[in-house]
Amino acid sequence: MSTPDTIAAVATPPGTAGVGIIRVSGPLAPDMARLLFRPARGVCAWESHHLYHGDLLSCDGQTILDEVLVTLMRQPHSFTGEDVLEIHAHGNPFILQAILEELTKAGCRPAAPGEFSQRAFLADRMDLSQAEALAAMICAQSARAFAMNLSQLKGSLGARIDSLRHLFIDALAQLEAAIDFCDDISDHEAQTLPPQIDEAARVIETLLSTCASARIYTQGISAVITGKPNVGKSSLLNCLIGRKKAIVTDIPGTTRDAITDSIDISGIPVHLTDTAGIRKPQDEIEKEGINLVHQHLDSADAVIILLDGSAPLTAEDHAILEQNAHTNHLIAINKCDLEKAWDEELLNRTPEESHPVVRISAKFSLGVDELKKTIIGLCGASNDRLADETMITNLRHKIALEAAQNALMAARNCISRSASPEFAAFELREAVDRLDEITGQKIREEVLDKIFSSFCIGK
Repeated sequence: MSTPDTIAAVATPPGTAGVGIIRVSGPLAPDMARLLFRPARGVCAWESHHLYHGDLLSCDGQTILDEVLVTLMRQPHSFTGEDVLEIHAHGNPFILQAILEELTKAGCRPAAPGEFSQRAFLADRMDLSQAEALAAMICAQSARAFAMNLSQLKGSLGARIDSLRHLFIDALAQLEAAIDFCDDISDHEAQTLPPQIDEAARVIETLLSTCASARIYTQGISAVITGKPNVGKSSLLNCLIGRKKAIVTDIPGTTRDAITDSIDISGIPVHLTDTAGIRKPQDEIEKEGINLVHQHLDSADAVIILLDGSAPLTAEDHAILEQNAHTNHLIAINKCDLEKAWDEELLNRTPEESHPVVRISAKFSLGVDELKKTIIGLCGASNDRLADETMITNLRHKIALEAAQNALMAARNCISRSASPEFAAFELREAVDRLDEITGQKIREEVLDKIFSSFCIGK
């Protein structure tokens, strides 16, 4: 096996900061430290995982690039399992780029996206589900998403998959015994369903049942505010996000284009869209704005139909309610600080068409907390579900689990119709292979490269 080359990259986000970190991994990492670093005091002992203070020099030793802290983490006790050098410099992009150029001159090459994590995976420092959790944790949009991915980084999903894999292996062993010792096993025993199959089916079903909630926690909820002009849609958006983003006037049709922003409700990202008021368009621009409203409504997880509680319902209100009858919607009755002009009974809804109704005042922020709870409740988000429980947050994992589930059901069918045990054993091996795709024990190289190429550079 050839010796891997040495890679280098900035590990901190782009931009100006107090500190910027450059990571170097590979066999030349100790040489880079000795070549470019001059300690402030004496000679470095280069003990592993110790910080040293001094200057970083150019390759020719003539130019001081920056005053830095460096640490050398010797293999195998590092993130990648290789010798790793970290240079903690000042976070000026020009300084970091100059250091990278000197490292390249000295024999390093720029790291590809996700290459540090890929090396960690190949060195068995983490399984593939942990590596993916690390990338997802860095990009998490909420505290709950961060907690879920941190739990998976610590190995929670890998442990569940490993225990599930053992169930398959135990069932497979029983079937293979029926194949190898068919003369010593009765037909009844050969046709008995291994108990591990039902147990494995329950575990997979439990894991797959978390996908919908996990998607809410990680990707968030898309909520669209709709209603006729001048009911307070822009005021509601401003109220929910806590600042003035949408223009609010008494002139109908002020909002022409969709205005978006995001908030956090109980640890769940909610992506809000304020849309143009729905009415007969007055000009071509307003017509395009109203067409855009319908596009947003079609793709929304939740629709907030805003009505004016201080004025009688109009034909436009009823048309909007009818158009959204089959969407996942709630009704927010605005201007509850004013005298009520109509009762909820006027909505004329049947029990089958019943949807949550919340009275609010966007102007005075009344009922807004109840509205927020209703939005996430409408999408099935539960505050009772622990964010750090093992949940399936990755589409690749979901597809692999579904494939394992299908193979498991096929094995069960083979046994139930008294087919030769070889057929059920084949399906169980297929199920094991699908599980191994999740942790990376069995996965094609091109798939692996595609996964890590989506990571950020320096991770």
